[in-house]
Amino acid sequence: MSNDWQFPIDREIKLYNRMDELQRLNEGLEEIGAEVGWTARAVLDLSLACEELVVNIVNYGFPSGGEHHIDVLIQASPSSVEVKIEDGGVPFNPLQTADASTLLELEDRPIGGLGIFFVKRLMDDIHYEYAGGLNRFRMRKQFGYTHQNDDQA
Repeated sequence: MSNDWQFPIDREIKLYNRMDELQRLNEGLEEIGAEVGWTARAVLDLSLACEELVVNIVNYGFPSGGEHHIDVLIQASPSSVEVKIEDGGVPFNPLQTADASTLLELEDRPIGGLGIFFVKRLMDDIHYEYAGGLNRFRMRKQFGYTHQNDDQA
C-alpha cells in the first residue's frame, strides 16, 4: 500500500559538506513548501531546523576534511513533513547533549547548544541513530492545518 496520499512529495537534496550549500537547501525547502502550500512560517521553521543540523555536520562531521555528501530526504504533504538527514561523518548524537540553559544571561551562557535546543522546540518528533556507517537524523512536524483544496473533491 502506498503512502502517496499522505506524502505527495518525496524528494532528495544531495549537499556537499560546504556552507555555501545552505542556500540550495533553503531554496529546495521553499520550493517544496510552495508546492504543498505551507505557510511562510512553516518553511522558516523547517529551514532553521535543517540548517542547524547541516551546519553542525559541515563544522564537525568531517575533521579530516575532504568533500563528502549530506543527503536530505524530504517527504512532504500540506499538513506534515518528515526530513531525514544522513551523513558519513564522525558518529555524533546531538540528542545526547544537554539542552542549553536559557535561564542564564547571554554573556554567561557557554557557546553552543542552542541550535539543537531550537530543533527540539520546532519539531514534533526527532530521532537519531548511527547505522551502516551513517549518522541518521529524522525529524517530523505536523503543521496543524490542511490544504485549502482538501475539502473539494
